[in-house]
Amino acid sequence: MFQRLDHRLGHYVLLLAVAVLLYFPNLGKPSLWDIDEGNNAEAAREMRDAGNWIVPTFNFQLRVDKPALLYWLQIAAYESFGVNEFAARLPSALAALLTVLLAYELGRRMFDPLTGLLGGLVLATAVMFTAAAHFANPDALLNACTVLTFLFVWHGIDAGGRNWLIWTGVSSGFAVLAKGPVGLVLPSAVTMFFLLWTRQWRRLLDVRLLVGVLAFLVVIAPWYAWVGVETKAEFLRGFFLQHNVGRFLSTMENHGGPPVLYYLLVLIVGFTPWSPFLGLALWYGIWPAIREPWTRFRGWWRHAVAGESVTIEENDQGQRTRAAYRLLWCWVAVYFLFFSISQTKLPNYILPLATPIALLLGRFLQRWRSGQIQLPAWAAHANFAGLAVTGVCVIFGLLLAGGALTLPIKGQRLPGLEVCAILGVIPLLAAAIAWWLNQRRLLGRFVTVLALAAVLFTGAVAAWCPEQIDTYKGPRALVEQCGLLQPDREIRVASYQYFQPSLVFYCRREVKRLEKECEALDFLETPLPVYLFVPAPVWEQLQAKVDGPVRVLGVHRDLLRNCDVVVVTNQ
Repeated sequence: MFQRLDHRLGHYVLLLAVAVLLYFPNLGKPSLWDIDEGNNAEAAREMRDAGNWIVPTFNFQLRVDKPALLYWLQIAAYESFGVNEFAARLPSALAALLTVLLAYELGRRMFDPLTGLLGGLVLATAVMFTAAAHFANPDALLNACTVLTFLFVWHGIDAGGRNWLIWTGVSSGFAVLAKGPVGLVLPSAVTMFFLLWTRQWRRLLDVRLLVGVLAFLVVIAPWYAWVGVETKAEFLRGFFLQHNVGRFLSTMENHGGPPVLYYLLVLIVGFTPWSPFLGLALWYGIWPAIREPWTRFRGWWRHAVAGESVTIEENDQGQRTRAAYRLLWCWVAVYFLFFSISQTKLPNYILPLATPIALLLGRFLQRWRSGQIQLPAWAAHANFAGLAVTGVCVIFGLLLAGGALTLPIKGQRLPGLEVCAILGVIPLLAAAIAWWLNQRRLLGRFVTVLALAAVLFTGAVAAWCPEQIDTYKGPRALVEQCGLLQPDREIRVASYQYFQPSLVFYCRREVKRLEKECEALDFLETPLPVYLFVPAPVWEQLQAKVDGPVRVLGVHRDLLRNCDVVVVTNQ
């Protein structure tokens, strides 16, 4: 299959078809996930309604968590498709699609077209990457800008030009507009280590570096300066000190974890269904990066023992390939170490690691299928066994999560989710077919089977599982059930001991957060029509203290609070 598509247009068509199939079906059907999606989608809606594209707000208060690029793109999507979940997530889906094409171009230029294609397919079908494409937050945008930056870096270094310093300034600027300083600091660190490792640091001694810095400032300075003036520097203090320095130095919102193990587990789970091949891909990817010093040492030792002079030569293609591996490994090492050291940890933080790992995996598969590397029989069998185990884990995990299996394991049970367990059959069948093809040395065909299985598995997971889980998410269901979307009516909405950001998005108005019991009681006695969101157990204790007529208007299970939530009104 890949040989017939061995040209750029064919590869683009294939990757675009896969990305569209994975990222766009049911993109807007599930309700928003709290807390990030609710915060981001509502902030963009409030900026749009206020006609203010500079100062982000959430629940009509200044929001200092993120820069404005995502909001701007969401506002543009709202204008085209209306204020809904599809428009809120569309920028992430488009950014993921663009990233797949950029990863393909990077792999093609570093190695060869089929490596780029396989790397793009691995990236597109990795569960963590597909999840990011369906999530309304800035990570997919940051990832796209990061991959674009490294594409400029590699093109400039490989072609021997200097203008890459300018273009990386532009792409890094957009990365900083998407997420913040990590969009500049980490790509710069990767590039510095790579140039030091390859003894090319003199490339930075060029006047175009200053032009690149100027291009970077031209991109970021207008908005950051403007929002600083508009908020009297309150946004800048909150964003840089609390949500960047603070998140790195201390654990925020209980998002912590062990330094190394946390992100190792994230990568193993996140690269499903390709996870069984990660170990060998990284093993066979590290040796080309360090081959030169090892080869030189081995040659020096062998010739020194024989009393001969040492001459070790390598052709240009070998040096180029080694440099490509080194850039990918610098990319992996810097991002992994930085976020492992960071005290606040979330799975989406290491999304920029997906591209270099996918390219290493694609390169491994290409070398395997073309016979450039010969795997020991046990290693090949271990890979296929791992893929089969993945299928078993998917079946077991979804049956357990859906309540079809009863084991003494803590966690919520979501009846209905067990029907998704059938998806685990896909990796099982793929493992059996790929093993059979490998035994007959039909390596090209077994890689095709793996790619097709990954598309089917990840696409089915993305389209089916969120819909099953959505029935347990409370905010949209409660708002629809109680008819609270009344933008032209003067009503008041509040919450007590329960709050999800998407409540504000679905109510299209401020949701006041009540902190004390007396505030909740006073709120229900307000002469105007009022609606109060409160957990059912809390309402059982509160209702006897209410002075006046009230009634429960709606009730629904909430996934994050793991309890029923009721809507109480004085109407």
